[in-house]
Amino acid sequence: MASTSTGKHRADVEINVLESFEIRSRRSIREAEKAKIAKSTRRARRAVARMEARALKREKALARPISSISGNRSLRSNSTFRTAITMLTASGLFATAALPAYAYDPEIAAMAKFTTTNQADIEQLEGTQNLTVAAANTIKFVRGEYASKNAESVLRQQTLNNYLAYTGPTAAEFVKNPPYSAISSDQVLQVASKYVGTPYVFGGANPRGFDCSGLILFVYAQFGVSLPHSVTAQARSGIIVSPEDAMPGDLVIYNDHGHNGIYAGNGQMYHAPQRGDYVKLSGINSLAEAGGHYFVRLGTN
Repeated sequence: MASTSTGKHRADVEINVLESFEIRSRRSIREAEKAKIAKSTRRARRAVARMEARALKREKALARPISSISGNRSLRSNSTFRTAITMLTASGLFATAALPAYAYDPEIAAMAKFTTTNQADIEQLEGTQNLTVAAANTIKFVRGEYASKNAESVLRQQTLNNYLAYTGPTAAEFVKNPPYSAISSDQVLQVASKYVGTPYVFGGANPRGFDCSGLILFVYAQFGVSLPHSVTAQARSGIIVSPEDAMPGDLVIYNDHGHNGIYAGNGQMYHAPQRGDYVKLSGINSLAEAGGHYFVRLGTN
């Protein structure tokens, strides 16, 4: 809503992009065009009628002297000339009136309800089509502080809003009352697979958004294991195992401690890769740094 402005200063404006709005069909636009053309045509006809009336008035004023001199020959000649001029003018007026049929203008757009996002204004009208906006966001524009918003930033804000709106059990709550009594490879992978497709959120640790260590923290919390939210700290929470002894459910730790995941066997792992990506099952080396990786087993203490 716009706040009341004072003096020469403009009020700050908050624009809401609605989740749903209506666009009238081309049929409605054509009807609006026809109505405008008909109105312009009526105006043109009235203008022609006025021109003919003025011409007739002048003709009557000149009729007597012209008749006495040339037997009405000049009158007939002048009348033909005037008729030709009148017809040319009328044609120009009709052509001008027809122009809106070939291009949309702001008035027609307004008549066609292109300039409204109020569903109640047009939901009862026939010949409408629905268009649903998948992503919506509220952006506040302040005078002197405007910054353009691209689709990526809007989607990132929406993802963050969804993350903050999560009301389900937290990792800490799972640790206090874990749904699984013992750690097993199959169950760890089963739990991790449930979160495939969850968007990456830096610092995220719930099913609305995860980062790499947040995913591991939340999965293992369901087995009663309390982990810190840090790759380095998680690497120190278990024992290192050799690649030959690594089992599904072990942690994959990159040597630079920049990333980690849950080993799924066959060179694959469940992980939350990076901003703009999602939790997925992919090859360990797909994002590995040149330094390589190692394996850590949890729940051994």
